[in-house]
Amino acid sequence: MFRDSLIDALAAGGARVAVLDETAACSYSELDAWSSSLAGTLRPLVRTPEDCVALLLPNGGSWLAAYLAAHKAGAAVAPMNAVLTEHEIVRVLEHLRPRALLTSPQRSDDIKGLCAGRRLPVDVIAVTPGRHAVRGPRGAARTAKTRAVTGRVADTPCMIMHTSGSTGVCRPVVQTERALHLAVGFWRDRHRGPDDVVAVPIPLAHTYGHLAAISTLLAGATLLTSSRAFEPTWWLEQLVARDVTVIEAVPTVYRRLLEAAGQWWRPTALLRCLSAGQQTPADLRRDWHRRTGVELLQSWGMTELSGAGLSPTADSCRDSAGIPVPGLEVRVIDPQAPGRPVPTGTVGELWVRGPQVTPGYRTSSGQMASVTDDDGWLRTGDLVVRDAHECVRVVGRSKDTIMTGGYSVQPAEIEDVLRTHPEVEDAAVIARADRRRGEVPHAVIVARHDSRPDAEELLSHCRGLLARYKVPRSIDFAERLPLSATGKLDRAALRGRYGAPEQEDTPHVVV
Repeated sequence: MFRDSLIDALAAGGARVAVLDETAACSYSELDAWSSSLAGTLRPLVRTPEDCVALLLPNGGSWLAAYLAAHKAGAAVAPMNAVLTEHEIVRVLEHLRPRALLTSPQRSDDIKGLCAGRRLPVDVIAVTPGRHAVRGPRGAARTAKTRAVTGRVADTPCMIMHTSGSTGVCRPVVQTERALHLAVGFWRDRHRGPDDVVAVPIPLAHTYGHLAAISTLLAGATLLTSSRAFEPTWWLEQLVARDVTVIEAVPTVYRRLLEAAGQWWRPTALLRCLSAGQQTPADLRRDWHRRTGVELLQSWGMTELSGAGLSPTADSCRDSAGIPVPGLEVRVIDPQAPGRPVPTGTVGELWVRGPQVTPGYRTSSGQMASVTDDDGWLRTGDLVVRDAHECVRVVGRSKDTIMTGGYSVQPAEIEDVLRTHPEVEDAAVIARADRRRGEVPHAVIVARHDSRPDAEELLSHCRGLLARYKVPRSIDFAERLPLSATGKLDRAALRGRYGAPEQEDTPHVVV
C-alpha cells in the first residue's frame, strides 16, 4: 500500500530531481540508493513491525533519505522536530523507546550522551548530508521493498507522528499503512502533477509538512525545502528562481512572505497555493490573491487523520476548508448535547469517522489508547459550519471558545474584524476571567507600523462591526504573536502571558 507506492515512486523517478535544498539537488535514483544504504544499517535493529525508528533532522535531502530508509527497514517512523530541546528529546525517547535514532553528525555525540545518561538503549546513527555521501549496492532498492512489506497489514502502525500541541499536550499519534495510503494518495491525486515544483517552507516532521512533501514524491515531482529557520527573503528569491508551481504552508508563512515582498517579486510560474494548520484569515487570502493572482486555498486536517480531512474542490467551497476527503464521514454535533446533529448553517463540533482515523495514541508501554467512541467517531474539538453544498467552514476550537455573560464567542471572528483596521498587522484574542461575565475577550495586537495605534480607536472599530458582547474589554500590544514549532498561533503561550488582568495603571490596557 503506502510503502509500495513510495518504493515505486523512487524507482520510476530515475534522474528527475526529487528534492532541492540550500545545499544540493538530489535525484530520485540517488535518493533511492542513499536510503537503501541507510536501510541496510537499520534492518538488523528492527525486529517487529511495531518497532520504531526516530528521526531528528532538519528539512532537506538527509531528512527524506532517513525517512525512506526507516520505511524500507520495516519500522514505524517517528519524526521529531529538529528544534526540540534536550529535555524534550529525552521525554520523547523515554516514551517511544525507539530502536534507533537518525540524526545529523553535528548532534550525534550529544544525543548519544543523552541516551547513555538516561540508560536508553537507542542506537544513534549519523546521517551524512550530501547526495554523494552514500551509495547502496546494485539491487538494494528492490531488496528493501521486499523487506519493508513483509509481514505487514493495512492497520499495522506505519508512523508515529506527534501532535503539534495546539490542541493540548503533545501526543504520539499512530498512523497506519492504510491511513497514510489514503491521505497522502489523495493529496497527490488532487494537488500534484509530475511537473510541479513544490515549495514546503514548514517542518517535514509535522503532519502538514509530511503530507505536502511525501505527496510530492509520490507524484514524481520536485520538492523545494530548507534546513534553515524560515527566511522570507530567501524563499521569495527561490520561489522565482526555481519556477515554483505549488506552495504549501501555514498562514503565518504567507503573511510574512507578503510583508517581505518587494515590488520586483512576481512568481510567474505559480499555479496553486494551499494553506492549513490553522484558519486562514479572509484578509490574507484577499491580499495574497491580489499580489500573486493565485488563490490561497484553505484545507483542514489533523494528525489523527494522517493530515487530510477537508479539501477545497469547487468554487462553492472557496471560502471554506472544503468537503470531506473520500472515505471520511463527518457530522456536525451540538457541543452542549453530544450526539445531536445541528441544522445546516449552525455552528457545531466536527466529528469524523473513517479508515483515516488513528487507532489511538501510543502509550509508554507500547499499547494503544483509543481516541474514538464505541461507534468509531472522533470528536475533533473544532467548531464548524456546514452549508447546503456540504462545504465545511472552520470557525474556531471548542477549547478556545470565550463564554461571556451566557454568550459563546469565537476568537477568530473578533480577530478577523481587528485585522481589517488599517493600523493592525495581526491580532489574537483570548479569554480573561471576569467577575461579572465569567470571561471577556482580550485582544493582543501587532501594529502595522512602528507607532502604536490608539486602543480606544481599535475598540470603536470593533463596536461598529461586532455585537457588544464580542467587543474586547482590553487590549495589549506585542511586536509579534507567539507561534508554535509549526507556525501556528500558540494560544497557550498567549494565555500564559496575557491571560491575567493587568494593573489599572498599565497604560496600554483599556478596560
